[in-house]
Amino acid sequence: MKKILISEWVPQECLAPYEGKYEFTCPTREKRAFSYDEVYEMIEAYDAYLILDNDGDKKMIDRAKNLRAIANFGVGYNNIDWKYATQVGLPVVNTPTTVTEATAEHAVALIISTMRGIARYDREIRKGIWNSPNFTDIDCEVYGRTLGIMGFGRIGKMVCKKAQGLGMQVVYYDKFRASEEIEKEYNVTYMEFDEVVKNSDCITLHMPYIPENHHIINAETFRAMKDSAYLVNAARGAVVDEKALAEALRNKTIKGAGLDVYEDEPNVSPELLALDNVTLTPHIASCTLKARMGMCREALAGITGVLEGGKPYNVVNPEVLK
Repeated sequence: MKKILISEWVPQECLAPYEGKYEFTCPTREKRAFSYDEVYEMIEAYDAYLILDNDGDKKMIDRAKNLRAIANFGVGYNNIDWKYATQVGLPVVNTPTTVTEATAEHAVALIISTMRGIARYDREIRKGIWNSPNFTDIDCEVYGRTLGIMGFGRIGKMVCKKAQGLGMQVVYYDKFRASEEIEKEYNVTYMEFDEVVKNSDCITLHMPYIPENHHIINAETFRAMKDSAYLVNAARGAVVDEKALAEALRNKTIKGAGLDVYEDEPNVSPELLALDNVTLTPHIASCTLKARMGMCREALAGITGVLEGGKPYNVVNPEVLK
């Protein structure tokens, strides 16, 4: 019977469909997670490895002599050395479809919360501060504003629909421009990167983290944005230069930001923590039970599909299956 190692506790109902077909090892609910070192000691004996908040680096891959599939619990997979995995013929699985609705919803929540100052007012009122001036431009309505979407994949498209429901005008940039039919379907306007930066009242990021996107949002970007504009990031932390963002927020180069992801998770830079014009959440955009259960099922379907000789859609390096 093939053996699958899971780095954190997952509900039994996710594993139940595979009873009698696969042997699973995962920590108890009380223990919650295996450490990197614990996984390293065990992984030689396993055929597949599902990662929740851990790493699949070259050292781990080299240790896993019998591994035939490795999966990440999420759309992104930069915590796995996928290039090395491809080099050695190891399929890498992700969960691209089941996070879409929840992540898009959280991104829109950050847009509203950031532009309307929700988190700031919450902090103030808990301190006994009743800050309710009649005339101020400290916040702004989202209706009628221009939202710039960077990355027009599944999540970007869903954010587009939700934002339009709030009365926002939507423009987008993607390395691979959508077809004319898609642009018409979503009533969205394509612009080059610099034009989206210059014209948006709020920019929301939904691009993958790849080397060419490292710090693609940087000090130069912030200087090119409107000084009344906002930035929202529910993609990957390293697409934004966090130090440059903190400086732009502190100097009012831009008006505010909403972040769910960070460069050095779970650490958040002290400069950001000290600012009132940024809304922070702990990488929980997909954190609904429905979404997380779906992610687990999608990852396991991909893993078992590989182990059974198939070619699952969620293998990110399908060339190794040829």
